[in-house]
This record gives sequence, structure tokens and C-alpha cells, in this order.
Amino acid sequence: MLRSVRWAFLLALICVSGVSASYASTMATATYTATQATPGVYTYALTLNNTGTTDIGTFWFSWVPGAGFLTVTPSAYTSPAGWSFTATNAGAGIRWVSTTNLLAAGSSLSGFSFTSTEAPAQLASTSTVNGFTDPGAVFYVYQGAPLTTASYQSVATPAAVSVTPEPGTFLLLLTGLSGIAVAARRKIA
Repeated sequence: MLRSVRWAFLLALICVSGVSASYASTMATATYTATQATPGVYTYALTLNNTGTTDIGTFWFSWVPGAGFLTVTPSAYTSPAGWSFTATNAGAGIRWVSTTNLLAAGSSLSGFSFTSTEAPAQLASTSTVNGFTDPGAVFYVYQGAPLTTASYQSVATPAAVSVTPEPGTFLLLLTGLSGIAVAARRKIA
């Protein structure tokens, strides 16, 4: 009897360690580029990098299980070939899924993008939603189907932010420079 209990314990330990190894092999990083399309409207282009040892089939941006962190519902979504998007959590998260073009271990994939009036500073800031406190750029990846396979959570980092100043900013700059020029001219005269 004691011998069978030991074998059962050993078998359970092997199964648990195998599951842990499977989950530990799903890892990723992501970067985004924010480009101001028009005043107050930004296009975010994301690149997903598979740093684990398994394929990735789901990329869920601005989301953790139970909460989405985008403060404005995006528009104009695009997906890489073989991937499709779904707005989740009433537009507060974006899920891209593929069953035909999985992101292989050690590979990168771009082509994930969306347009939003949410400014880059808002995307980088931390907020609390449904008891979860995370930045807007938080993401999850899954080996395959969402919520059913090994996952990994991280935060996307900005690769570049290209913001064109508002026309009023240029006017303010010109007014300031004109004031300095007038003051300098008076001092010389």
C-alpha cells in the first residue's frame, strides 16, 4: 500500500513539473509605434516577439483576464495574414487569434494595429479596472486558443512615438520667438 502511494505521489510530481515546464516556455515581448494620424488621433502599430519555445496563437492587447484597459474604443483595426481581431471588454481590449499562421518560437510578427483617440501617455499610464491595476499596454499571449492553453503576461514598450504638434503650439512658439526678437532689437537700439 505504501509503495503504491509513493508511486502515485511520484507520478503526480512528474505531471505537475511537466505542466510547469510547458507554461514557462510561453514568453513574449511586444513593442508599439504611435504615430499621430491627425490632431488627437493616433495609429498604433504593434510588433510581437516570441521569446519562448512554443508557438503563439493568441495576442490579447490591453487586457488581463477580467479587465480591459483601453479608455477609448479603437477603430480601423488591422491584422497580420492569417490572424483575425476581436474587440473585447466593450472595446477596452483587442484580441488577435490565428489557427493557420502561428508565431513560431524565436520569430517576430508585425501588422497588428489600431487607430484611437487615446494618446500615447494614456496608453502608458496605469489604471485600475475591476480590481486589476495595469498599464494600458499590458498584454497576454497564449500558445493557441485563448484561455485554454499556456499563457504569458507582459507590457508592450514604445519603440517610437511620432506626434505632430498642434497648430496652436506653432503659433505660441512663433509669438514667443517674435517677443524675444523685439526685446533684443530694443536692447540694441
